[in-house]
This record gives sequence, C-alpha cells and structure tokens, in this order.
Amino acid sequence: MGYATLDAALAFPNNLPPQQAHIAITDTLKSDANFLIHHFIVNHLKNDKPVVLVGFSQIFNHYFLIARKLGINLQTYKQSGKFVFIDGLTHFNPYTPQTPYPPTKAPTAPTATLEYNQDPKSFYETIASHVQPNALIVLDDISTWIYNGMDHAALLLKLKALTERVQGTLLTIMHADEEGTEDMEQDNFVKQVLYGSSLILQVQPLHSGLARDVHGQLDIIYGPQSTVMIEKHTPPQSMHYKILDNNVHFFAKGIAQI
Repeated sequence: MGYATLDAALAFPNNLPPQQAHIAITDTLKSDANFLIHHFIVNHLKNDKPVVLVGFSQIFNHYFLIARKLGINLQTYKQSGKFVFIDGLTHFNPYTPQTPYPPTKAPTAPTATLEYNQDPKSFYETIASHVQPNALIVLDDISTWIYNGMDHAALLLKLKALTERVQGTLLTIMHADEEGTEDMEQDNFVKQVLYGSSLILQVQPLHSGLARDVHGQLDIIYGPQSTVMIEKHTPPQSMHYKILDNNVHFFAKGIAQI
C-alpha cells in the first residue's frame, strides 16, 4: 500500500478516501507535496480501483519511476486500463506547438494529450471520456491553470460534478504560498478551490527552519464541504514527516525519528 503512517492518520476504510469527496492538497515552493499524490494512487490501484492522472506538471516517466519505488508498475496498470495518464504539460500552452509526441506504442506515451488550442469544454470531454466508476481523478497541479489563463472555475466545477456522478474521488494539488496572497487572481483561485473541498492536506516547511530528521509539516484540516464520513474517521491534526527513498514517515510533532 501507500505510506502506512499516513494511512493510520487518515484512517479511511480500506485506506480509500470517501466517494464523492474532493481532497485538496496545498504546498509551497519550499515544501513540495507531490509525494502525497503517489500515496493515493498506489492505494487506489492496489485496491483494484481505476485512476485517472492528469499531469500538468510532469510527464508519465516521472510518476512511473516513483511508483516503481513504491512497488507498483504503472505501465502494467496503464495497459490493463486501470491507470490512465493524460498529458496536460507538453502541449498545454501556445509556446510548445512543436513539441514532438512520443510514438503511439512507446511505453511512455500518454493515454491522451490536452492541447492548448482546446477550450475548457474540450478539456473536460477529454478527461471525462477516460473516467470509470469509482475512479480517483488526480489533477497535478492546477496552479498551472492560472499561469496559462484558463477558465479554471468552470472546468473544476464540471470535474467535481463528474466525480460525484461516478461515485469517485477528486484529488487536486496546488501551490498556496503566502507570497501568493498579494496576487489577487491567485489568492481568489486558492480560496475557491479550498471552499469546494471536503478535506485539506496542507504541506508546509518547518517554522523553525531546516532540520536533518524532519522535512516538513502536514496539517489535516476539514474542508468547508466536509462529510460525515470524513469527520467520523479522520481527526484533524498536525504532523511532521520525513521523506525516505521508498517511503515517507509521518509522526507526531516533537517526536524524533530514527
């Protein structure tokens, strides 16, 4: 499965997040939260549940290599149809029209590619066409929507409605640096996403600065749309974490780890 100590903290039944929930992950430039999405992807696939990963920040090979360290082969799941990778990075803006596509039969080829000249409706239709019942839909990361001038509100609302319709789970990751509050558009975007979330996983650096045995802090917070199912199983709390080569340890603040 994923990270055992995070499973214990979240306490989801069967280590799967509640259906129809929107889990919002926030991070900063000093504390990348990308490692968290792999936890949910691994747990979903090992429970024989489909995953649709829309990569706005990384290509398939990045996720493949990390997943392999966690004991799963994304290529195998991709071939079986349980894992779908949609490339939202390489052709997402007008500056990359000449970026070559990987050969169709190449292992690293995405299931589908989002094009910069598509409108939000086409983006949605491309993603929706690959979503199966009970799917985990991962958007990594939606901060790029602002940088590329997308109509993010309409697309996010449609994806949330789709998630609820298929009894799935939506997982989004975005940057939420304090410096961003000076940018009105970015600040409004972050607030909008958080307002529509069921659970917030906030990753941030240590307030005391760098430490050898502690890499950052994770805050588990109920979102405004929190459900009875989440509040029944998952207590809000703050923990420290340490990233290892093929695992991440989460532990109570102030407890040293070996």
